[in-house]
Amino acid sequence: MSKQASFEKAHHAEAGSHDATDPSTDGSEKGLAVTPPRHPVGATKAWLTVLGCFFIQFCTVASVNSFGVFEDYYVSEFLPSSSASRVSWIIGLEILLQLGLGVIGGKLCDLGHTRAVFATGSIVYLVSFFMLSLAKEDQYYQVILAQGVGMGIGVGLCYVPALVTAALHFPGRQAIAMGIVISAGSFGGGIFSIFTPLSAVMINQLIPKHGFPSAIRATAYLSLGLLAVGNLLITVPPRPPKAVAGETPLLYTPYLLTLFSGFLGQLGGLFPLFYIQLFADSHHMAEGFIFYSVAAMSFSTAFGRVVPSYFADRYGVVGTYIVCAIINAGCAFIMFGASHPAGLIVFCIFYGFFFGSSTSLFSPVITALMPSEADRGKVVGVAMAPVAISSLIGSPVGGAIIGSSLDWWKGIVWTGVLMGTSATIQVVAREIHNRNLRSRKAAV
Repeated sequence: MSKQASFEKAHHAEAGSHDATDPSTDGSEKGLAVTPPRHPVGATKAWLTVLGCFFIQFCTVASVNSFGVFEDYYVSEFLPSSSASRVSWIIGLEILLQLGLGVIGGKLCDLGHTRAVFATGSIVYLVSFFMLSLAKEDQYYQVILAQGVGMGIGVGLCYVPALVTAALHFPGRQAIAMGIVISAGSFGGGIFSIFTPLSAVMINQLIPKHGFPSAIRATAYLSLGLLAVGNLLITVPPRPPKAVAGETPLLYTPYLLTLFSGFLGQLGGLFPLFYIQLFADSHHMAEGFIFYSVAAMSFSTAFGRVVPSYFADRYGVVGTYIVCAIINAGCAFIMFGASHPAGLIVFCIFYGFFFGSSTSLFSPVITALMPSEADRGKVVGVAMAPVAISSLIGSPVGGAIIGSSLDWWKGIVWTGVLMGTSATIQVVAREIHNRNLRSRKAAV
């Protein structure tokens, strides 16, 4: 039996568990499968696992999502000899490892080494975070080794396993579980961006008051506590039998198109997130207002990763993803009116919300187009590879596009066009998937 035939057989048998309500399937497979258990090891352990994965993502992905604060400080003070484009390679490398190592982390989860992967990733991340506090001013190599390489490896080992482990507790309803876990990085990014003594987490205020090393160590100690709790809360559910899982055809056309869509969306979509603080600085806005605008974008991104996920489980993952991606492309152009405080806050809220929804739904879309339990770690991990590449080059390319003269209109158009193209490709992927399902239905 060919891999494609095996895929069709497995998908035909399991489609009702996750595609019956999805617009991409027209409900044609509804009722053909046995409904999977709501929570394989119980609701309490399922939600505690989601909380544990949330804590892990909160600490690790936060360093990525709050990089706008780091970048502004590096360019203006800590790394004065490095250009904005050069500094962007730090975050590009960290995201490359965060997403690129998903293949390894996901596969190790499939092999039953989930706890070991979480523990290793947590330790590497924490050691690197503390090493960042020892970096000397204007020593670029020390910063990129600690933050770009070390913290990137730690994040990468935890990222996909956190998504997969949470999703396995919710067969057929993985969007909300994944959405909650992914939102943690945005909540963490927002809190890491506004560190105050009252909230115990705000880099923007700690750096000027206590210096860079103390700010980093305080945040690292917070991460140490949350990572320890997160690892203890997680329960690893049993893997489904291979006979149920079927084979995983990575050359399925809608899957490949979705990967390309994710590549373009990430390539253009990261520009506003990483350059919004520099954009506001260049328009001479109040320093305190800029800090809270960055936090507003992070928090709206977090809510965007949860709210649409709820509707995706009810009305269809693929269709919800496409709607959010199209709106997100339109929101990019709001940045043209963000040169004053009111416009900036409106842009941060709307763009953050729909960018969060698009990135949150990407992983559930991947699993919705493939057999529901088929080597989920491998399927999601492989899907992160092209997104990792675009993340590596996206921020530096964005910096090169606006140039030293900061031509912001070029970056805005770049973002809007790529996000729109990404949404269009996903529409094509859904139509091909629809056609395949209708063909199988006619053959029954």
